[in-house]
Amino acid sequence: VYMFKDKDRKEILELFKGYNYQLINFNKNDIIALEYEPCNKIGLIISGTIDIKRMLASNNALHLSSLTSGNLFGEVIAFSDINVYPATVISTTSSEILFINKADFIKFCTDNTNFLNSFLNDLANKIITLNKSITTLSLTSIRQKISNFLLNEYKSQGSVFIKLDMTKQKLSEILGIPRPSLSRELINMKDLGIIDYSRDFIKILNKEELENLLTQ
Repeated sequence: VYMFKDKDRKEILELFKGYNYQLINFNKNDIIALEYEPCNKIGLIISGTIDIKRMLASNNALHLSSLTSGNLFGEVIAFSDINVYPATVISTTSSEILFINKADFIKFCTDNTNFLNSFLNDLANKIITLNKSITTLSLTSIRQKISNFLLNEYKSQGSVFIKLDMTKQKLSEILGIPRPSLSRELINMKDLGIIDYSRDFIKILNKEELENLLTQ
């Protein structure tokens, strides 16, 4: 939420002065919450980065999102009828999380009306991200999933040079495919002249072919 992104730890804690909250520190790779665990509090990342993943039966993980300082998590679940985490929340770095229960969070929103606009905007963006994840999962082939990802990034980055702000392992989790399968398909698409790539970039060479792949 933008309201928290431009504030340091001291300023954030000052905002929550007078409300009941709990601060918890996590180490790298600590589990913050397990899938199907009850969720009755909203988390605010004070520092560090977290990943939200679905653990699949094949021991693979499906990466849903990454969040960093200033972001909320659990707010959608806490206000839903089914108050359980639908995915596992992992601290990917050392992190500090502020947890506040629903009643105190509602009071905070009531007392800080400017926050509501930022909060609702954040919820809308999360719905858009979820819809993208659902679209990716609905695609049948690995090549279609890669094409969909590249075209979305082309729109958001405004360039055929797609900067990868993630490892290939994380990209494979986002696409819901095994890491070796991702590597093989990238090689195949390069050999066909559809893309070229390096460690940190993928260059779209044939945008029309990527679009055609999604209609097959």
